[in-house]
Amino acid sequence: MLGSVLISRTQNGSWHLNVVLSGGSTMFRDFGRRLQRDLKRVVDARLKLSEELSGGRIKPKPVEVQVITHHMQRYAVWFGGSMLASTPEFFQVCHTKKDYEEYGPSICRHNPVFGVMS
Repeated sequence: MLGSVLISRTQNGSWHLNVVLSGGSTMFRDFGRRLQRDLKRVVDARLKLSEELSGGRIKPKPVEVQVITHHMQRYAVWFGGSMLASTPEFFQVCHTKKDYEEYGPSICRHNPVFGVMS
C-alpha cells in the first residue's frame, strides 16, 4: 500500500504522508490512530533500511505521517459518488444495464475514466 501513496514535500523541505479516511469501514474504534501508528512504523523502517543500504552515506529526513478524520468520513464515499452521478459527464462514463447484458461482467473491468483495469 505504501508504495502507491503519494508523499509530498513542503516548502521547508520536510516530507509529509497524509491519508484522509473515508467510508464506513474506517469508523472502527481507534482505526485512524492505529493506521497512523502502523504507517509511521513502516515509513521509519524503510528510511532506516535506505540509510543502511547506502552504508550511512544517505541520511533520510523523517517523514511526518498524518491520518485525517473528518465529520463526513462515514458518508464521504457515498457523497462523492452522488456528486459524480449528478454531473452531465456521468452518463458518458457509466455502464448501462443494456451494456452489461451485451458484454457481461467483464465490462466492469473497463472504465473510460480510469482506462482499462484488469
